[in-house]
Amino acid sequence: MDTRLDLTTGDNVPQASGPTPAPASTTVRRTSTLDILFLIGLAIVAFIPRLILARQLDVVTDEVVYILGGKVYLPLITHANITSSQWVTFNYEHPPLAKILMGFSLAFNNILGHPLSELLAGRVPSILMGTLLVAAIYWLGRAPFGRTIALIAALSLAVSPWLVYFSALAYLDMTMTTFVTIAFLTLWHAIRRPWLFPIVALLVGLGAASKYTAVLVIPGIVLFTAYYYFLLRPTIPVEQRPALPWKWWLAAILIAPLAFFIVDPAIWLNPIGRLVHSFTFEWNHSANGHPTFIAGQYYTHVPHWSIIYIIFTKMSAFLTIPAALFVIVALVQLVRFHLRNIQMETEKAASDAYLVIWLLSVLGMFSVLNIVVGTHYHLPLAPSVAIAGVSGLAMIIGAITRLVSRQKATRTETVATRPAISKPAIIIPVVILALLAIGPHLLGLTTVYGAEGYTNEFFQNDEDTTMQVAYPAYREALQWLETSAPAKAKVGLIGSSLEGYSKDTSWFSYNTALDQRFQLQQIDVTAQDFTTKGDPSFHGYQYLVWPKHLVQRGYPLPANTSVMHTIMGGNTIYCYILKVNQ
Repeated sequence: MDTRLDLTTGDNVPQASGPTPAPASTTVRRTSTLDILFLIGLAIVAFIPRLILARQLDVVTDEVVYILGGKVYLPLITHANITSSQWVTFNYEHPPLAKILMGFSLAFNNILGHPLSELLAGRVPSILMGTLLVAAIYWLGRAPFGRTIALIAALSLAVSPWLVYFSALAYLDMTMTTFVTIAFLTLWHAIRRPWLFPIVALLVGLGAASKYTAVLVIPGIVLFTAYYYFLLRPTIPVEQRPALPWKWWLAAILIAPLAFFIVDPAIWLNPIGRLVHSFTFEWNHSANGHPTFIAGQYYTHVPHWSIIYIIFTKMSAFLTIPAALFVIVALVQLVRFHLRNIQMETEKAASDAYLVIWLLSVLGMFSVLNIVVGTHYHLPLAPSVAIAGVSGLAMIIGAITRLVSRQKATRTETVATRPAISKPAIIIPVVILALLAIGPHLLGLTTVYGAEGYTNEFFQNDEDTTMQVAYPAYREALQWLETSAPAKAKVGLIGSSLEGYSKDTSWFSYNTALDQRFQLQQIDVTAQDFTTKGDPSFHGYQYLVWPKHLVQRGYPLPANTSVMHTIMGGNTIYCYILKVNQ
């Protein structure tokens, strides 16, 4: 099973293109320069759409919580106030690292004289982490997967609407996803350089200090390490076998919790008690459930297969279907390899097993989450699916190319007269691979407003009946109303998180011009006492902005309203603008 379409025989050793190859030093120098240029280009391609979207998007749900967390935690650190009760009272259910990074970003923005809005400054860590993720997939993925596979997979994720959207928000998930992805990519290099095992552990610890679900990658890391050293290592000639790096493994076991502890000041005074306090919230949240709309159904606890549905919906089918095919073929080949039924290089077996274990372990572990507030919960699966998808596409294209080549060969009179493989015969399959892997995501990113409404080719950018719509688009709705509503019109914004926990960090503080243009009021229709203490007829309001996700979760549009306009991304409705009929 050949998945490499590289123009190289290895990671950094180009094929000879003629009878007199260039000197080795010149070749290595040229390749290193090319890799650096690719890396810089990838970083630019990833950074630009994330920055543009971060400047464009309205405040989304929990952003006000996490940005305020950064504002609260950073002064506590700079003043060495570890005893403050705020560590365990404000957003204690999530570890603080990602929020502290937001706090640093806000502080630097203040020092520089506020060149960025506060909302954009709070989003900068996610933008940078999302960019770093793409760059790392190429740089660290060249060795196990080959330069072409790593480059195309990285480009596909660079323009993935799903990843770009969550890289543009002040959320915890992109920081966590980047740490655990780099950890898994570093694992391959740790096999040859055992001193990297503690680095892998450090990255996992930092990921867990950003969001607890990072620990779900640990079983996959342990499984591949055990597979390589105890199943694959015996197949290597004795003189080439690596020694078992016991001391580095022990160091890794110690470093992961130590790193988590060091970057989580909230638990310094009482680690066990405060972790139990935080975990208790997570446990109760899991037990009570959270309303979610998925696959056209409303759930409080999502089924375990929901992770497959989410990945399939939010990534191009040109990646997910080939990824599934790759996993199946790779598993069959690995079984045959260990049964000695086929000849396969140990390096190739290790590479295939590495990717399969990475993908299946993350898929299996994250599927145990029984509450999925949004698709961002499953972002850590995206890198391995993209790489497996590109590998699967390369396998399919390679098989077709070889079939065509054999058919052409049968029409030649002799092998001696058969022409050498031309450069177009090599380049064209690579171009096709890139178009199939990158094109659908790029098309979605450039045509779906806000990116969040993107769904794959089967669902045609329509989340309304498939997935909970995450983007509320209050700002866009009010901007539309500016052209048709009278000054100081009273508008109800339907939701529960606009006011936040502070007047200085809320939807209203980040949209002051709109707040002055209209009479705005948050209305929480999800509150248990809304029907008794609220006003279900919305008397006194002229307009309502009603997010689509509330309709999906069982809060229909009021009977005494009429739809004036909808804010959409692709075929997905983000919110309704309603006129209240008095």
